[in-house]
Amino acid sequence: MTQTHTVRFAFGIVFLSVLSALIIGSIFSALDPSILSGDKPGLLTYIAMFIGQSVLVVPVVLFLIRKKYPLKKSLRLNPVSKNIINSTILLSLGAMIISDEINILVDMVIPMPDSFLQIEAMLTPDNPLSMALLLFTIVLLAPIGEEVIFRGFLQKYLEDVWGDVTRAVLFSSLFFAVIHFNPYWMIQIYLLGVILGYLAWYTNSIIPSIIFHIIINATSLLFTSMGDSFESIIVWHGHINPIIFLLAIASFWVGFKQLKNPAGDKK
Repeated sequence: MTQTHTVRFAFGIVFLSVLSALIIGSIFSALDPSILSGDKPGLLTYIAMFIGQSVLVVPVVLFLIRKKYPLKKSLRLNPVSKNIINSTILLSLGAMIISDEINILVDMVIPMPDSFLQIEAMLTPDNPLSMALLLFTIVLLAPIGEEVIFRGFLQKYLEDVWGDVTRAVLFSSLFFAVIHFNPYWMIQIYLLGVILGYLAWYTNSIIPSIIFHIIINATSLLFTSMGDSFESIIVWHGHINPIIFLLAIASFWVGFKQLKNPAGDKK
């Protein structure tokens, strides 16, 4: 098999993983009567999201097992130091605020489509069980599954085949952004994907990228549920409060510098 075919096959496995999750999730979601009535999503929709995310990693894991590749090495399931974990938390908190400002800037050029209001409605369920399923799916299952297939499998696969880390990070991040099928947030998703890719490569582990991804998803969900009360705290004259934005940049920079400090890398 040529290098081109090998790369296409890796992308194909990841695409199959995402497609499987979408199809299985859509089947269960179609059983929700609220889909046809136009009401807020019901419990079945959140069960569908949970099931879909649960099967996301299955094709990749089955492929590796069939080929008898070691899962730990192939998916970068390596432990990391406390210093790396602390650095990742600082990075993610800074990136979260910076990403919000990018959202604001994008919205100034391309206003959010009305159809995206449905996404906000889905992220604010009224039923406690639906909220619990949403939290577990968005905050835990999605970050773990996506980091396993994109940074653990695909990016590492491309690094090994191409021998070019930068190219592997950029291409896997682009695929990560495209596969979300969300053109309005594509720039933000791509930039976050690049940071996630760097973290996975630099630490040789997907644990930091999972932590980063969890914090981004959790805070996004929290801010969406807070609505206008969040804006009154963090937004000033239509943009992120300058003081908060400077603190975010400082948090990101300190996290990045601390990450590259070998002296603090004691497990």
